Amino acid sequence: MSSFLRCFLLLTLVNFLAAAQSSRQRNGGLVRCQKEIGSSVSSCQGKYCYKMHTPDDTTRDGIVKKGCMNAADAQTEVGKCTRRPLEEGGSELMCVCNERDFCNSSVVSMSTSVLLGIFSLAIALLL
Repeated sequence: MSSFLRCFLLLTLVNFLAAAQSSRQRNGGLVRCQKEIGSSVSSCQGKYCYKMHTPDDTTRDGIVKKGCMNAADAQTEVGKCTRRPLEEGGSELMCVCNERDFCNSSVVSMSTSVLLGIFSLAIALLL
């Protein structure tokens, strides 16, 4: 691989990570999450994202809910998925995270990614 391409890839990665970190700092440590309850889909901001899967006989894949939360309870480990027993039997799977690449966090917008790529290319051309 040419040194130009390696430099470009390295700068793109560094810029993406820096943008993700500065975005998190600007938002006061909040992450943007997908919010999905039933057929309603949107996004929200919170300290954590969650994804909950509950078995249901009426649907093949069960019920999946996604959203934001600002506090975790004693049964929840941030950064992990845990099974919780249900009163009516069975268990639900609850995943809680505060990182962009795990659980249900929303992706960086396409325009941000394109701008980071152009910026990286400009720097690579100057080197």
